[in-house]
Amino acid sequence: MMSVLRYAVWVLLAISAGVGHPAEGGRHIVYINHNNYPSLLYINAANGGRTAMDTRADTSDIINLILYPADQDAKKFQKATVVLSGGVEGTLTFTQDDLPIGQTRIEGVINKLTPGPHGFHIHMLGDLSGGCVTAAGHYNPYMKNHGAPEHRERHVGDLGNIFADNTGQAVVNITDPLLSLVGPRSVVGRAVVVHAGEDDLGSGGNEDSLKTGNAGGRVGCGVIGYA
Repeated sequence: MMSVLRYAVWVLLAISAGVGHPAEGGRHIVYINHNNYPSLLYINAANGGRTAMDTRADTSDIINLILYPADQDAKKFQKATVVLSGGVEGTLTFTQDDLPIGQTRIEGVINKLTPGPHGFHIHMLGDLSGGCVTAAGHYNPYMKNHGAPEHRERHVGDLGNIFADNTGQAVVNITDPLLSLVGPRSVVGRAVVVHAGEDDLGSGGNEDSLKTGNAGGRVGCGVIGYA
């Protein structure tokens, strides 16, 4: 009982101080992810110890406790891919170098777009049985309003706009602190959706702006899968 209490006190101290320290035997690592969403406190079982922290925005009072396996199989899923279909063509690669809390990069090229800006989002479902429409709405696990990627009030799936040149090609190079390939905010198995129009980033002044950004129809989509 005393060892459990000592461990609980140590975890609480780690949360309040924003630091980590190996527990007895050096077998636990704490990762704390601070942002305007529920903070993610990862308890890892591994030799050694370190703490990593994302201080992009204010810390929530809500904390999710996640037991994150330290075996090599858990570490190997650092990449995912999406092959887009529908009215567009393209392949995107998702890379998260520092699992489980590091930022995720999205890179690739999309063709056959109309020139100009296009809303670009992660949607809730990877169900494309009825085309892009069955991917449901934006991935929004914490019931936020729609916004820009840099806003503290945003959906996890809000990635702003991509821009197609006069040939209809858009080069995608996005790094986002909320997207993850593991844990409770994992986007693997969900869908990337490219929209027909520009995302107003929640500034349109109407109800749809706070849900979809008034980005219009869905011209392309694909399911995110581990690579």
